[in-house]
Amino acid sequence: MEKRNLGKTGLSISVLTFGGITLDEYDGKKAGELIAYAVDNDVNYFDSAPSYGNSQYVLGPALMPYRKDVFLACKTGKRSAEESKAELLESLSAHKTDYFDLYQLHGVKLEEIEQIFAPGGAMETLNWALEEGLTRHIGFTTHFDDAAMELLKYDFLETMLFPINYAYREAKNSGVAPLERCLEKGMGVIAIKALAERKWREGEKVTYPRTWYRPFYDNPRFARYALNYTLTRPGVTTAVAPGDERMFRMAVELLKKQGGNAIEPEAEEVEQLREYAKVLAAEDVIF
Repeated sequence: MEKRNLGKTGLSISVLTFGGITLDEYDGKKAGELIAYAVDNDVNYFDSAPSYGNSQYVLGPALMPYRKDVFLACKTGKRSAEESKAELLESLSAHKTDYFDLYQLHGVKLEEIEQIFAPGGAMETLNWALEEGLTRHIGFTTHFDDAAMELLKYDFLETMLFPINYAYREAKNSGVAPLERCLEKGMGVIAIKALAERKWREGEKVTYPRTWYRPFYDNPRFARYALNYTLTRPGVTTAVAPGDERMFRMAVELLKKQGGNAIEPEAEEVEQLREYAKVLAAEDVIF
């Protein structure tokens, strides 16, 4: 599978990322089988968080045979130094590892940034983790343009995890400015929601509950368009597969059919995505 440099971190990672939430409610055996499949297909980047149910407790043991050959990222959703430090230490223990390759401020909103960077804020934990070798790199995740643009003012943050999705960009023009700024700064970008189609509608049967949105599970053609769209936006390093084993396997197979590489969509394919984004009702766009 194609590898790309994650910004200036020095990490060379697969264009497809395994999302740890996929393993929520899995037992150790089932988790081990899926991680083996990921590694066998040259996926070397794994994204985790303590908010993903019991996933970190099965992901860690499943990764142990491969730990020296893969990269593991985790996050904290806590905003104080005390709480985020406790969460970091618990995540290290849960993942059966001495360090994370990347540790991130998780799901940041604009109004939380002042607290994070104030004395006693979570940024103290990230700095401490770097000093102690508990993480090798630090970054942030957010769903909001305003929060992203504010966090991108801090040059010591090395990566951004953010929705880079056909409808988000084409229907709302969202995510454009943060991605351009990351490209200017040479930051690593981990894209989420690449294979998201739209929101689940009221009364609709939710067949992929851990995705929080309706993925392109029944339209392989549009799934290919959407994944390639995300992965070929300038500045994007990797895309996190939706949090469902079926979607992860679909993404792996889509890339395998392309020689393991992302391919720039044809103009006609982009236009089809753009037209589909236009017909979605405002409440259908997932962000």
